[in-house]
Amino acid sequence: MRIIKQARMLVGLALLGAAGMAMADVQPTVLVVGGAQSAPSCSEVTPERARWLADQASHDGAYQRAGECYLAAGQQSLADQAFVRAASAQSKGDTSRRLASNLNDFKAQARQMKQAFQHR
Repeated sequence: MRIIKQARMLVGLALLGAAGMAMADVQPTVLVVGGAQSAPSCSEVTPERARWLADQASHDGAYQRAGECYLAAGQQSLADQAFVRAASAQSKGDTSRRLASNLNDFKAQARQMKQAFQHR
């Protein structure tokens, strides 16, 4: 019974580790929106105008620009959300491949653990 509890604990920890690795592999994103004269820089306008520009950019799906404008407006939490959305939009395909790889690694580790417990 004790070995089963230990195996469950190890499996749980392995799952948490795999989930952590999948979340930690987010790559920084650089997204250029429009031309140089299409919109004013968020750092050159008032915080209220920067917030409005951020809302517009977020509505248009330009999450990187939205995050920069939210930072200029002093809205750190909204900026973080926009940057996560920007990274998420870029890495959706990468994430599924990483998760599949992590699942394969987990299965291999589970087989090794099973073999180790069978030899006891």
